Amino acid sequence: MLRIIQSGSAAQAKRYYTEGLGREDYYVGAEELPGIWGGRGAERLGLAGEVKAEQFKLLCENQHPDGSGKLTARNKANRRVGYDFNFHCPKGVSVAYSVSGDELLIGAVQAAVQHTMERMEGEVETRVRVDGKNETRLTGNLTWASFLHKTARPVDGVPDPHLHVHSFVFNATFDDTEGRWKAADLAETKRNAPFFEAIFHHQLEANVQALGYATEERGKRWDIKSVSPEVCARYSRRTKEIESLAEAKGVTDVEALSNLGAATRRSKKSSLSLRDVRQKWEERIS
Repeated sequence: MLRIIQSGSAAQAKRYYTEGLGREDYYVGAEELPGIWGGRGAERLGLAGEVKAEQFKLLCENQHPDGSGKLTARNKANRRVGYDFNFHCPKGVSVAYSVSGDELLIGAVQAAVQHTMERMEGEVETRVRVDGKNETRLTGNLTWASFLHKTARPVDGVPDPHLHVHSFVFNATFDDTEGRWKAADLAETKRNAPFFEAIFHHQLEANVQALGYATEERGKRWDIKSVSPEVCARYSRRTKEIESLAEAKGVTDVEALSNLGAATRRSKKSSLSLRDVRQKWEERIS
């Protein structure tokens, strides 16, 4: 699955980093991977490797990450800061990782996200309004920070395995023709989200198969063949919780269902240790 969520203010984006992206995950703490910079825009800004909080927050404020000054000309309080691109893996991939500890699966997920983000980046445009023009121009560069998480939000105090990636894309792209940073026009990217979602899942399946895992089609999706739908269901309690709420409220629209999940989020924190959580996971497997 791919969800694209707009961040409407610098304060909201910085809070999102502090409370969600940049902090430890739902239980694993030091096991979590650091955020990683991506995109041709990041290269131009001198950003590479691990995401640092100060760099992220400066970009939220529309400042150059080295502190040298304003990035784009538009600097209003209600400026669109960026978008959070959420990539969610098939449940069987998450379960296989939680049981086997196969770190190559993490690499497969990250590579699929990177591939998809680069495809998006290649089509990004900016609006052109100089000299009376009213058009768009291809720029082909973006700046994003990707964070991989390994679990879902807890249900009854216990999180389930859930590999997913947040790629936060900043609302800035460099226009070579005008020689300056400008707001990115991502409206077409949002409209084409189903297309990019398909690219992500196609690439992830190919990556997983290359590691030696057999896959199979399951309705409109695919999953690892050796992880049965019944086993996957045992590790999808958060999904079941949202579906039950949706049924009770009569919610059927896909976007409304997504909003319902966001509105009913619990704290990421869990009092259980990694060993305790793994024991509870193993108890669900015959």
